[in-house]
Order: sequence, then structure tokens, then C-alpha cells
Amino acid sequence: MSDEETALAKTDGSGPRVPDAYAREFMDKGGGALLHHARRPAPKLFQALLAMTAVMGLGLLASPAWMTGLWVLPLGVLLWTFFSVLRLSITEKFVNIQYGVFGPKIPMEAIEEAVAVDYNPIRFGGWGIKRSFDGAWIYNMPGDGGRALKIVWRDAKGKQRQTYFG
Repeated sequence: MSDEETALAKTDGSGPRVPDAYAREFMDKGGGALLHHARRPAPKLFQALLAMTAVMGLGLLASPAWMTGLWVLPLGVLLWTFFSVLRLSITEKFVNIQYGVFGPKIPMEAIEEAVAVDYNPIRFGGWGIKRSFDGAWIYNMPGDGGRALKIVWRDAKGKQRQTYFG
């Protein structure tokens, strides 16, 4: 884990990470005891670009093109909500990955392998929520250094899946 992630993580003094209110409400319910939680906000420049979309919407509301602002402002707020935070929560029953509000909740008994790997962002087409040509999904942010947690698991239909958390 990078120094930046360590600095951003909340601790209760004894070491384990304490989830934020969103994670407690939407990610950890029904999963048993919390084993690990990580929260990684988007880089400040990326968040500034998302915020600029909302600000542009506000500016358009005060212009002759005010109707455009009616859809640009909510779009900017939605983009910021969906893509500003990457979270990982591991409980006794689930591994829950969320980028904004999207991501899988993987049952522990479905996991066949979990390993730290180096990956090439070009394989997935960059950062964000991406799918490679071989069907693997990645949830990552700029600045992960090409390192990810690779989880190989089986879905409810028995099909093998690969999910990366960068």
C-alpha cells in the first residue's frame, strides 16, 4: 500500500481500517465481521475535472443556453458520484468492490484464487471500470502503479470470472 493510501485510510488506533458511512450502509451489511476495508479517492486533478462539469452546468443556467445547464449540472454531479471513489470491503462472507456505485459482491466460497499481480493498464484500455477482451473486469484508479488484486471466482452459474482491483 502506498503512503498516500495509508495517509487517507482512517484507523481506530489499533490498526484495522474503519469504513466510512457509505461502506457501512451499503457494502458491509450481512457480510459478518469486517476483515479489511480500503477507500481510495480519485486523484485531485481527476476530481477537479469532474467538478468542472458541474460548474459548467451552473454557468449555463445563468446564460441564454440555460436549458443545456439543466442536463449538464446533474450529469456533472452523477459523474462525480460514480467515479470519485474506489472502495474494497472484505468481510467474512464477501469481497465487495465498488467504483462509485458499481462493482461486484463476490461470495467468499466462490473465490478460487486471490493474488497480487502486476498488470498493464493498456490491456484494459486505461483506468476506471473496464473489461478486457478475455472477459476479465478491472476496477482501478490512476496511480495504482500497475498493481492489482486479482480474484478468480465462479459466479452462480459456475462460470469462472476474473476481477481485478487496482
